[in-house]
Amino acid sequence: MVSQCANPDCRRELRYLRDGRVYLFVLSTKTGGKRLEHFWLCGECSRTMILTCMNQSEVTAERLIQDRANQRGSAT
Repeated sequence: MVSQCANPDCRRELRYLRDGRVYLFVLSTKTGGKRLEHFWLCGECSRTMILTCMNQSEVTAERLIQDRANQRGSAT
């Protein structure tokens, strides 16, 4: 069961699903099987991060790349 934000730098406690974003990944087990696992990013983290699954075994939080319009606006 998901109980906290998947961002290792945050770890905010999950209280309401409406605050943030839930992810569902199919992960491999050590015995070669598969399992579904849920992950949650809190509202604040979900604005700047996404979760990705590598090789069906590891889930990592990654920063979103700002869209080009925002990058151009901050450069001037």
